[in-house]
Amino acid sequence: MYNIVIGCYGQETNTFNPMLTTLEAFEWAGDFRQKADCSDLRSYNKAYFEVLQQRSDVKVIPTVSAWAQPWGPCQRSAHEHIKGEILRICREAGKVDGVLLSLHGAMVLEDDDDAEGDLLEALRQLLGPEVPIHAVLDLHANITEKMLRNASVLINYHTYPHIDGADRAKESARILLDTLDGKIKPVMKARKLPLLPEFIPTAWAPVKNFQERCAALEKQPGVISATIAYGFFCADIVESGACAIVITDQNPEKAQLFADQIGCEMWAERKSLLRNFANLDESIDDVLTHPDRRPCVFADCWDNPGGGAPGDGTHILRRLLERKVEGAVIAYLRSPETVAQAEKAGVGASIEVSLGGKYFPELCGAPVKATAWVKSISNGICDAPGIPERDFRRIGKLAALLIDGLTVIVSTGFAQTWTPEGIIACGIDPKNCSIIVVKSSVHFRDAFEPIAAKIYDIEVPGKSEQKIANLTFRKCRRPIFPLDEFPDDHPGWLS
Repeated sequence: MYNIVIGCYGQETNTFNPMLTTLEAFEWAGDFRQKADCSDLRSYNKAYFEVLQQRSDVKVIPTVSAWAQPWGPCQRSAHEHIKGEILRICREAGKVDGVLLSLHGAMVLEDDDDAEGDLLEALRQLLGPEVPIHAVLDLHANITEKMLRNASVLINYHTYPHIDGADRAKESARILLDTLDGKIKPVMKARKLPLLPEFIPTAWAPVKNFQERCAALEKQPGVISATIAYGFFCADIVESGACAIVITDQNPEKAQLFADQIGCEMWAERKSLLRNFANLDESIDDVLTHPDRRPCVFADCWDNPGGGAPGDGTHILRRLLERKVEGAVIAYLRSPETVAQAEKAGVGASIEVSLGGKYFPELCGAPVKATAWVKSISNGICDAPGIPERDFRRIGKLAALLIDGLTVIVSTGFAQTWTPEGIIACGIDPKNCSIIVVKSSVHFRDAFEPIAAKIYDIEVPGKSEQKIANLTFRKCRRPIFPLDEFPDDHPGWLS
């Protein structure tokens, strides 16, 4: 009988956000201490269980499902609490034959830049050198030497928008079972690069080409996995940056060769890994010039809760009101006080509101004061394909407010805009909107591209910075592109 430990724990940490992530941030999401009982259809624990339950010789040992919204550095006490729960369950299990974890890879503590490495090291010390420890990581993980030393297998998502997390979890589980059965002996090698890519969808070149290269490598005999971590540059740590990881069956030379090849291809295209953005007023002009082209989508990339921003930025809202743009909808602006105010007044009432600007008004925009008509109130998104369960739960209650022909959907919680379901839940047909403003950088594209006449990635100030050049780094390893120039013949290897 194989005893296999499973669990999910993580956060994408924006170190440029000074507000600490507390233990309550994990508990509030409803995830902490949730046992892997398969009731959560989007839990990676569920994905692991789907593979493991097919075997009568496997006992699943669930630990935690603890995932926090991207925010500032995590408190050490919160990390120790959750890590301690995982270690406690492993100790009480007695014999552990393998570990399957879903982590993020860019989680930073208030006093340690490598939360995942700390957890993996603790597990390795507890379980010994022979027990396979697997971790599925976000495509924007910052791979550290401690993670590489202590994990047997690291697999990154293939897609951005991240729609393949459960698939990668199942892949990791199958690799573990094959390892325990003696069919394979995974060997992992990596190539780290002095490169900080910006946030580019995997459907766009050259990232699309890199992912296709990985897929082709995985079809070669003896190659178990080939993935890329593009890094998360909003985590200012020494080891932030891109990394190619290849896992083979007992062939370290081949694994290193292929990781180096992927790294070479990425380095050669480094200048193409920077993203372009649209001017707000020019985008509004373009929409007004083509009134029959709807809906157009404005991505408020810099106020993306999925990147550590508060989701209550007001720059786009204020400008749309100033330009008297009608038929637009903003989804969503975090304002629990306004939702409560709308609930108390009721649908059809007029209320005086102060929207947004609660967290970083000097950067994200001051509050917008206006008279609003309560259009509808919703309990939120009950379910929607493509949205992680933790995110539609975090959005919370919604209230649609009409202000001078523009609709603002305010929410009690905050999570980035994945799909139009929240808009629909408020009684609004997104296809009839002139502009849909989404608080997201890329994840919205999977659901909104099929209905959008045109998408504009808007550049306005916010806490979810999209341009590396706008940030002041203090810890990041130097030199690194694009912060530093490199000669054309530089190989791109870290010394």
